[in-house]
Parts: sequence; structure tokens; C-alpha cells
Amino acid sequence: MKYTFDDIAGYEQEKAELKKLCEIIANRKAYEKMGASLPKGIIFYGDTGTGKTLFAKVLASVCDLKILSIDLGGLSDERAIARRIRKVFAEAEKSAKPAMIFFDELDKVLPNEREEYVTDRAKSILAQLLTLIDGMESGNNFIFVATCNGYNSLPQTLVRPGRIDKKIHIAEPDYPSRVAILEMYARRTSCSFEMSMEELARLCPDFSCAALETLINECILQSDADGFISEKLIKERILESRSQDIPRPSSSQADYIQACRNIGSFVVAKNFNDGEYLLRLGDNTVCNLYFNGVISDFDDDFDDEDGIDFGEEFTADEGGAAIGFRDSDEDDGFDDDEDDQPYMYYTKTEYLQALCALMGGYAAEEVVLNKIYDNVQFPLTTADMVLMGISHAGLLGLNLRYNDARHDELRYSDERIQRINDEFDRILDDCLKKARLIVEANAALIRKLIPVLVDKRSIFRGECEKIISELGGITKLSLGEAAPN
Repeated sequence: MKYTFDDIAGYEQEKAELKKLCEIIANRKAYEKMGASLPKGIIFYGDTGTGKTLFAKVLASVCDLKILSIDLGGLSDERAIARRIRKVFAEAEKSAKPAMIFFDELDKVLPNEREEYVTDRAKSILAQLLTLIDGMESGNNFIFVATCNGYNSLPQTLVRPGRIDKKIHIAEPDYPSRVAILEMYARRTSCSFEMSMEELARLCPDFSCAALETLINECILQSDADGFISEKLIKERILESRSQDIPRPSSSQADYIQACRNIGSFVVAKNFNDGEYLLRLGDNTVCNLYFNGVISDFDDDFDDEDGIDFGEEFTADEGGAAIGFRDSDEDDGFDDDEDDQPYMYYTKTEYLQALCALMGGYAAEEVVLNKIYDNVQFPLTTADMVLMGISHAGLLGLNLRYNDARHDELRYSDERIQRINDEFDRILDDCLKKARLIVEANAALIRKLIPVLVDKRSIFRGECEKIISELGGITKLSLGEAAPN
């Protein structure tokens, strides 16, 4: 059966990603001539019933790829499993037609990231996949595609760049996608609905694509003799589906705490900078692209949003206040090679605002959870690095310049070291106080956003702005300088 993009209702952003991927694969020869390395592996991940397998089938159809599925079929012997996987890769390599090696629900057969369960079978599958994917070359006539529900549980050795190069998250459908999905299924029946699909979509915020399909089908099966589906019947079916069929995964304490911390940093960062962002779980981010860049000046880990497509309209200095650029090649400041990346200069105020954002997570746990957990060690460690960096740069005054190299060459007195450390403590304390004011003004919003982020894992600006607006919006405070001089 042939599939097209029209078979995917809604999911406009995800379809745009898929279309670009299809364009690259369909024109791989041209990209290879340009020197590009094509992706070896692709993974579609998200909750059950969101259409991940459909996305993979559309990819295969649009790119005219022969699907070769890895079906372990109940095999338990490690050697038999390895042979089955090798056989599929060998078939793909020999295939005259471009092929797609497809592994559905990959996370169900691999050891998870924390290795809470590691069977010989799981280890054998992982080892075989790593070996075969590493052996793939950019010019191969096939790609490896997988789906999974729990992406965060997959071994990092498998999903690192160079193996699985492209990850596309298929989340539960948002409101516009729910409308499109319901309309698609409604068009396939001769029944008439008393409610519009827009009204129906508002009643199903937690329904997956599969659950929406089931809902429409159940309504059709119970329609009256004239094919009429009343509002009463629809609401009855929604209640029954919600009580019986809609999964309610329990969120781990770790995710809840992490979400609180990250949203706290995000709200504080947004108070100072209204630029591009990605609200997500995980360490090494204040969920603000500009302030991540400020912090990465002294902590490279905060550069980890590089490579994410935030849209063509976003530019490096949007929403920020860069005061200049310099060539990144320090050996030759006059080298105008277009490949060199510009160096962004930041002001003292911007560094202090970034510190406030780091302290926002600390303040959120303090205000919203009434406890401080040990996950705050990450932002506090980074805050120390930023303070040391701006001290070394001279932004705290000539008498507060201090770094390890200078200390070794010209040892400072204990009194001077203490004076510097005291000033660091004062600055951080002031930043925490300002962050706490912003968090307290937005505590209700943070509480409402926590379960949303835990559920979605990551939210781009477009979707997040709508969610924030629906929840009452962000309260911004005018605090002037982030910390006193």
C-alpha cells in the first residue's frame, strides 16, 4: 500500500521535518556530491498510538524504499537473533532498490539506559545493531529506521550522532492536530455529528491518534438508525474511553523535580529575554537560546541546543543585546574567512541575568516544592564557572580578577581570595533573590506547566506560547540590573 503525507492528519511541524528528510533521501546523490553525510539511522519516538509507524511508512513510500523489517518472532537464542539481524542488513546491502531496515518498538528489546534489566538477549541485539550500523557508509543504498515509546530509556551508545542521526518526536496531538484527525475520520463515514469536530477536539485533550480513531468508530457503531450521532452519545463515549482506554502513566519524582527546576529557569530567563527557546527536561539548559549562549561562554555544555531547527526567522542576535563581534580565529583577527564563526561579546548585565536564570531553578524548587533537591548542583556548579569567567574577564573590577593560572603564577593573599569569594557569594545571593521574586510572581503558572512538560518532554516556542497564554500568561517584573554593581 502506498502512503502519502495526506495520510498524516495534523502534525504540521513534524510533517515538515519528515518532508525535509524525504527530500534529502530522494536527492542523496546530489547531497553526497556536495560533501554531506546522509543520516544512517532515524528514530520516531513518542507515546503509544501517536502514529510513529505511519510516519515510517510514509517515509518509505515517498522515498520509494523497500521495507525490510527486523522481526525477531519470539527468538530467544542469542546466536539466532544475531543471524536474523545480520540477514536483514545483508538483504538491504544486496538490494538493487533503495531500502529501509525497519525495527518497530526498539525500546522493548534493548537494555535501558540505566541498565536496570540486561538480559543476554538484549545485550546481543544491542551489540549486533551497533556493529552493523557502524559498518554502514554514507553511500549505502539503505537506511536504518526505528520506532520507540521510551526514547529516554534507549542506550546512549545507540542513539548518539553517527548512529541514529535524526530523531523525530511524535507527541500526542495538539488541538489543531486533533481537529484534523477527527475531520479525517469523520469524512470517511456517512453519519452526521451533532457536534463540530472543533468542539469535539476540545473535549479530548489527552487522546492519542489511535484513541481518537477508536472514539469516532465507537460513535459510528452506536449511531441511531438514521446515522445521527448526538452530543449526548459523543460525551458518553468520551467518558467511557477516558476511564477505560486512555493510559495514565505515572510521572517519576525525578521528572517532576527536573521540570520544576527547568521551568523556574525558563520563567526567569524569559523575564529578561523574550527570544527563541526550547522548554525541555534535562540538564545544562536554562531553556532560553540566548542565555544558553551567554553561559556557554564559560561552560561548553550549555551549547547543546546547536543543531535544533528554531525556524528561519530566528537570528543570532534576536532578542539580545550583543555589543559586537570578533573573528573566532584568535591567531589572526583580520582573517575574513566566511567559514569562521563570529564571537559574541556580552555585557556584565547579561552575564548577571544569566546567573539569575540559573538561580531560577533553585528558587522554583524552594517556592513551588518547598524543598531543595540535589539536582541543583548542576546550575550551582555552572554559576561558579560563570562567576570565575567574568572575574577573569575583568567585569567585576580590577581588584576582583582571579583565576587558577594567575593564582599559580602570582599567589594571591588569603585575604584577597576571601574578598573575591565573598563578592561571588554576594552576587549569587542577589541573583537568587531576584529570581525568587520572578518565580513567586509566576508560581501558579509554574505549577500548571510542570505536568505539561513532564508529559511532552520538550516544547518549542510556538506551542509553548499558546499553552502559556491558555494558563494565564507570564508575569514579568521590572528589576533593572540583575545585580548591583
